[in-house]
Order: sequence, then C-alpha cells, then structure tokens
Amino acid sequence: MKPKNYLVPELLLVAALLGFIVWICILNSGGTQKSIEEVSAPVCLVLTDGQMNKKTNTDAIKSFGIDLDKTEGLVYYANDSVMDVSEMLIVKLVSADDAQEFRTAIQNRVTDQENLYKNYAPDQYALLEDCIIKTSGNTVFYCTAKNADELYEAYKKAL
Repeated sequence: MKPKNYLVPELLLVAALLGFIVWICILNSGGTQKSIEEVSAPVCLVLTDGQMNKKTNTDAIKSFGIDLDKTEGLVYYANDSVMDVSEMLIVKLVSADDAQEFRTAIQNRVTDQENLYKNYAPDQYALLEDCIIKTSGNTVFYCTAKNADELYEAYKKAL
C-alpha cells in the first residue's frame, strides 16, 4: 500500500492559517489616519445638552497628567459640577506605542475618582465602575457617563 501524499493539503492549511493570522493582526491594529476633529465630531453629536462641556488641553493635562507632546490632538469634555463624574477623553497619539501609558494615566484618574465618590455618591461611583477605556492603535477613548456605550459606538463608527 502506498502512503498518501499530504504535502499539498498541509501547505494549503499552513498558508490559510498564516493568512488568517495576518488578517486578525490587521483588524486589531486599529487606529486612524483621520484628524482628532474628524474622530470626535460624530461623538460630540451624541452628547446631550448640558451633559458635559468642552475643556482645554490644560484641563486634560491637569486631570490626567498626560504628556501633550505624545499626542497629535485630544478632545476633553467634563461636567462642571463636582457632584457629576461625567467626562470623556479622546486622544490621537503620535505613536501607538504610547497607548498603554495613556491607559494607565486614565485608569489612575478613575481610581482617584472612585476613592473620592465611593462612600458618599454611590450613583457616581457606579458610573466610574462602568467607565469605558479603549485603545485602537493610535487612539485612546475614555468615557464615564450614563450614555457611555452610545458615545463609544459613535467613536468606533468615526474611526
């Protein structure tokens, strides 16, 4: 009995597997070539009246302790009331390699806020627990709000 030649099917399977891996890597690299204005504009349309107000880059640096030199631009919205933790930050980075640094800065901000609100504002603490922090290549999205999911969906579509 002659052994069957499995070389061709094996090579096809390996090629298919490599193609699949490359495809997954491309999908997960994310990011965008769009400007921060192009990414943030559709997201800002989802904000409800009075929900949050646009803040300056200086406000973002003060709140998050981020390095503005590592960004191509950012958009920061926050509520002016000390009793409302609602805020949203969208950052376009110069290099996707800095995404983890920005995620850490955001997480530190959330942890500090949680420590402040934990014992006397349980509804605000719950918003902080459900906050969204996502990176996609060279962009970082953070939102703490009642409609954070809607804002995040608008962000994903804008990318």
